[in-house]
Amino acid sequence: MAQPVQLAPGSLALVLCRLQAQEEAEGAEEPGGRAVFRAFRRANARCFWNSRLARAASRLAFQGWLRRGVLLVHAPPASLQVLRDAWCRRALRPPRGFRILAVGDVFPVQMNPIAQSQFIPLAEVLCCAISDMNADQIVVTQESLLEHLMKRYPGHRVWHLIIQSFWMD
Repeated sequence: MAQPVQLAPGSLALVLCRLQAQEEAEGAEEPGGRAVFRAFRRANARCFWNSRLARAASRLAFQGWLRRGVLLVHAPPASLQVLRDAWCRRALRPPRGFRILAVGDVFPVQMNPIAQSQFIPLAEVLCCAISDMNADQIVVTQESLLEHLMKRYPGHRVWHLIIQSFWMD
């Protein structure tokens, strides 16, 4: 079994709420997480009077966006501490059109990878290849199928033998 992978280590979660006027103006359509992240980083990087906060904001990395307005950010530990302190002092600025409801530490989430076998069912490979070629409007011939398989599955040198043995004229 593969080693567990740690997701979202050293992260902060910002629970955001859209401002009522902003929701009505934009038809209540939820903006993308990266756009909200950029707006958050920009709002705090502009705090030139608080150089620590501006520097910490510039070091932030987008970690994720969860529905219902939860922004996950990652940064070096010192920068995350600056954000925590700014939140405690009510100096942390929300992204435009939002209000920050809560800020909190995210404990690392652990993922246990599921191992894949080396076996690929031939029928699956051939059906997928032909489907892809049809979608790309490529005429499926023995030669074009072989070329597609060699591009899609490099290193499998037996494709020409397989195709020749299964090809129907």
